[in-house]
Amino acid sequence: MINRMRYVTACSLPLFLISAFTVCAPALASSVQTASPKLEQLTPLPLHDGLNSFKGPEDPFSVFQTWRDNGNAWGYHLYLLTNTVEGKTSVISVEARPGSSDTSLQDHLSDAPHTGEDALTTIQFARGLLDGKPSVLLFEAIRDPGEHPVPSPGPTVIYVYNLTTSDGTPGWTPSYFHFVKKIPVPGTFCSSDTALKAATGLPLSADAGPPPSPDGCLH
Repeated sequence: MINRMRYVTACSLPLFLISAFTVCAPALASSVQTASPKLEQLTPLPLHDGLNSFKGPEDPFSVFQTWRDNGNAWGYHLYLLTNTVEGKTSVISVEARPGSSDTSLQDHLSDAPHTGEDALTTIQFARGLLDGKPSVLLFEAIRDPGEHPVPSPGPTVIYVYNLTTSDGTPGWTPSYFHFVKKIPVPGTFCSSDTALKAATGLPLSADAGPPPSPDGCLH
């Protein structure tokens, strides 16, 4: 490929995240192109249940958010991303995470808020400048407490994606979120929401309660 929620104010990324940010383009004829863009003016996009419509860098796009009730603490949100291509509503897919056993494009996303205070997976969208270019970014924060109970402290990794346009390769959607960077967040956290906020400055998601401490843990 050539290219591959709430009230907000513009905010700057922490220095460690800015310096760690790199973009890796998928291999073309056995070569990999890399760059180190500057990320700034990061502003989250507010989401609510139902249809959320936004202006993208090139064309409008939408995020449909819905809740899948599970009757217990394991309910979750589903996110379907779309735009309009040649008069048709088209799915915006998401590139597979590096190292994933399933390398196919994802047609939808889901989070894992658990009780809201000990989230395992957090999804956030933001608008910002990526190397000076207006961009729409997807942040997926995944926390892993291992074999310990869900509220236990665990490492969090943030996967960052940039909304871009396909070059028409069969099997790829016209627009998709291209993987940009895997960012291990220093330290351990009891909520992926808290870890994402600590690393990027993005606000807590709608399901998150006020964190009891900077790492989201009860001490």
